[in-house]
Order: sequence, then structure tokens, then C-alpha cells
Amino acid sequence: MCACDDTPPVKLMHALSYNPVHCMNCNLEVRPEMLRLASEAATIDAIAFWRRLYDAIDWLWLDSGEYEDWAKQQLSDISSAVHVRGRAVQNDLNRLRRCYYWFFQDQSSDDYEPLEDCPSCGKPLQPYTQGIFPQAICESCSIVVVSE
Repeated sequence: MCACDDTPPVKLMHALSYNPVHCMNCNLEVRPEMLRLASEAATIDAIAFWRRLYDAIDWLWLDSGEYEDWAKQQLSDISSAVHVRGRAVQNDLNRLRRCYYWFFQDQSSDDYEPLEDCPSCGKPLQPYTQGIFPQAICESCSIVVVSE
């Protein structure tokens, strides 16, 4: 769990765990009570639903079976239903604490190259220098990606 002294931004991301809200700086899970989610029942439900949906698609991709290409297409398309729902959740979380949406990139692909432009608006991504690994953000779209 995140133990950062201050309140750095968070990101909504899938990481094969139950809690998809992670600290932008240390990359560890952020306790829901740190976000004052107890009074946000609709947001809690939306987070849980999005996590289950993303998890299902991610497992289809990880399985490397007959659904792999379809799943990768869903995860790679910022306008797919799973990302539309995730970005709506990210927007709800942003009311409680600055929140970004982690966008999938297939780093295992032989032709992988980190994104340089926002997958949503197309503007150049900016480095986020306070994290434990290289990340890039689009401040206007609240997107974060790995930048290595």
C-alpha cells in the first residue's frame, strides 16, 4: 500500500489486484479510505464494475488463445467500451483527488514503441518525473502511459 507522505496524484489502472487505484509516484495501491470513497457508493460500484470488465478482457489477452487479438484490440483502442467506462470512473475519482487513467500498451510485442502522443487527443505526452519509473501524461485528457 502507498505510504507517500503527501497526496500525490493517483491513477486508475489494472494490475491483477482487487484495488485498481494506484499512486502515481510509488505505483502502489492507494487505500480507498485515503480517497474518502466511503460516502461515494456509486463511484465504488463503478470502480468495481470497471475492474471486473477490464480484468476479463485482460485475461483473454493474457490467455494467448483465440480471443487474444480481439482483446488486444479492445485494450489498444482508447474509444473501446472498457476505456470509455474507465475514463468515466477516472473522472469521478478526479473529483476526490487528481486522477489519471492508465492506458494499455503491449510492451511484450516485438514492435513495441512507447507512445509519444496522447491516444485520445493526439497531443504530445509530457514526462511525469515524480514516479519510480518513467511515465508520460496528457494533462488535458488525464491519460498516463509507461514511457520506456
